[in-house]
Amino acid sequence: MKHTARIISALLALITLLVPLVACSRSDDDGNTTTPADSSAAEPAETTSVFVDDDLPDTLKINDTVRFLYWEDVERPEFFIEESVDDGNIVNTRITERNSAVESRLGVKLDWAGTKGNYSNQKNFIEKARAGVTSGDSFDIFAGYSMTGATLAMEGLTQNLLDLKYINFEKPWWPASLTESATVNGKLYFTSGDISTNMLYMMYATFFNKNMFVEEHPDMSISDLYTFVKDGSWTIDKMIELCRNVYKDENANGIADYEDRYGFETIDLHFDCFYIGSDLNFLVKNADGSLAVSDDIGSEKTIALLGKLCGFFYDSGFAYTKGTTSKESSAVAFSQGRMMFTVDRVYLASGNTMKDVSDFKYGMLPVPKYNEEQSDYRTCMAFPYTLYSISVKAKDADAAAATLECLASEGYRRVTPALFEQSMKTRYSDDVDDSLMYDTIRRAVVIDLGRTFATPLKNMSCDPFRRTVRENTAAGWKRQVTQMVPLLNSIVKEINTSMAGR
Repeated sequence: MKHTARIISALLALITLLVPLVACSRSDDDGNTTTPADSSAAEPAETTSVFVDDDLPDTLKINDTVRFLYWEDVERPEFFIEESVDDGNIVNTRITERNSAVESRLGVKLDWAGTKGNYSNQKNFIEKARAGVTSGDSFDIFAGYSMTGATLAMEGLTQNLLDLKYINFEKPWWPASLTESATVNGKLYFTSGDISTNMLYMMYATFFNKNMFVEEHPDMSISDLYTFVKDGSWTIDKMIELCRNVYKDENANGIADYEDRYGFETIDLHFDCFYIGSDLNFLVKNADGSLAVSDDIGSEKTIALLGKLCGFFYDSGFAYTKGTTSKESSAVAFSQGRMMFTVDRVYLASGNTMKDVSDFKYGMLPVPKYNEEQSDYRTCMAFPYTLYSISVKAKDADAAAATLECLASEGYRRVTPALFEQSMKTRYSDDVDDSLMYDTIRRAVVIDLGRTFATPLKNMSCDPFRRTVRENTAAGWKRQVTQMVPLLNSIVKEINTSMAGR
């Protein structure tokens, strides 16, 4: 039976605008180790917000098994929770409830088969998917690391989701930004949304130390930062201005090093969130739906952005960007109260890195805009979230589609409220303004095509920008783009040909 609308916090009304977004220690985009989430706080209270139901017929019964190939080195729990796990984590409980509801509603058995498939193991995941299709003993659904979805589609291993029954992409659990950008030549081969817990965790945001901000700016208050966001003046220049003169040689060795106090700190893994945040694209779509390399990459705006970032990071004396996740981690430095601002994935707020912080308060803001003329904030997605596809050898593609729709729908009403309201807002926020900042970050999520097709593009949609900032070589960007574009155009032509031939 269709579920009646459920009541949660009024602030969750904005959830219907987009989608959310993994608990073992795993590897991130570049193979670095991340820490597990901790979401054991009390269940959020229920109040006044109404959720949407799906359109799946009450009489729809699959009466069969739907087989998933999923990436088992996923960042945070998403697919199922082992029966032996009973840690009081409400998000884990909701994942189990979601799966039970899907099995009950559709008369389906969810069969999960894991294989390694993160950034370092994409080849393994694709080989397992390919072998299943080739042998005829295929999985019905592929649930893989975001970089694998495009390759599966280009190899002809997945079906056009727009041809199948039961998936309603007008529903709030499927983000319009992903559906629109991932539809190439009128076809859509992969999707995500409330079905993927990792999607919410992998949003980029700006964290700030409230105590340090008030100390460094006694003439201002925390509410001034929130006002900047609300009136559109939270820009890169504004952040640089607020960091000015925020430096202290904490270890008194006369050298600006990792142990010191800074206005801003991050690592190269996160540099490209400024590109997306500045409303710049790597790939765009032509009028006919095919892909093309964006003029943005060689634009004066991109050159100016690189100059601005490099100047701030290496010449101002108020920033530190030389570390990595495993060594001189900016996340650890922030948790130790040695910086005022950092950019990182939202899961920093719910991980072990921050949970024991007791001597200062912190909040979140969106990634700053390029300038005030930019129409809105743009939240970059980190790579470790899941894209779902249906195999060309699925024994019943419509049954697989119904299963995806039901998982996303039930996740939207069950998992998302627990994860977002409890782990992302209620537990880690001081007041209503903090919660509204989370909503702003989530509303502004964009799915960049260059990142979706990063693997076919040989990572040129992110690595050159990161490397240029890391090596402080902004002056050479135009020359680098001139060298890259012919190869990029060739690869994009191959992508268009493979996608059009499907």
